[in-house]
Amino acid sequence: MNTIHIALVDDDRPDLEWLKEEISILSEEKNASVRLHPYLSAEEFLRVFRPGMFQLVFLDIYMKGMTGIELARAIRAEDPALLLVFITSSREHAFDTFPLHPFDYLVKPCGREDIARVLKEAGRILHLSEPVVDIRCAYNSLSVPLSKIVSVLSSGHSLEVHTTDRQVIRSIMTFSELQKMLMDDPRFLTCNRGILVNMDHVLSLNGDAFLMKAGPSCALRVRDRAQLIARFTQYQISRMKRGMSR
Repeated sequence: MNTIHIALVDDDRPDLEWLKEEISILSEEKNASVRLHPYLSAEEFLRVFRPGMFQLVFLDIYMKGMTGIELARAIRAEDPALLLVFITSSREHAFDTFPLHPFDYLVKPCGREDIARVLKEAGRILHLSEPVVDIRCAYNSLSVPLSKIVSVLSSGHSLEVHTTDRQVIRSIMTFSELQKMLMDDPRFLTCNRGILVNMDHVLSLNGDAFLMKAGPSCALRVRDRAQLIARFTQYQISRMKRGMSR
């Protein structure tokens, strides 16, 4: 079961605690895997925010310092797929949020049924989206769509996860941990000791290494080179057939 990471941003501590408690109760009732990340200011949230880190964010609009709308503008530019829910004491800013493509707009005091509705709709959308993997880093955990992973490289006591947007996520997980989570997906191939590639993102094969669309090239294990090339070739043929049948 994939964990949904939800950020809660509100400078009113009682409101923040109420929202945290309501979501916790609702997620337990539905047996949903949810991890909550509360923040008492927009600035505190921005200090830790990275694209893909959260799937859903509840934002208060009226906050000291940066407002919820200003925060939404900043994070929307970095993460266009993020679901944004504004939760505030007034309807007057509803139209101001439209350019930011909000998922919902709740007016305080809202009830448990309002939160339940938002979570239900968000769960439906996130469930229908492509599969993701939770990658543990030193200070947080990132939910990364499988299609965005280009390669995974073991580097000393950590992992480097290279993504399609040329980011390098440094994980504290072991290679075998992440390998186990990815190998049920036919896109992924372990091509060498401590090296795993997404075959959708192989640019070319130069005989002894995969050249990737992003990130470093990935060498093939010498003793298994023929079998690895055969598996890659078969995958590309299957992929081409799937495309022709659509």
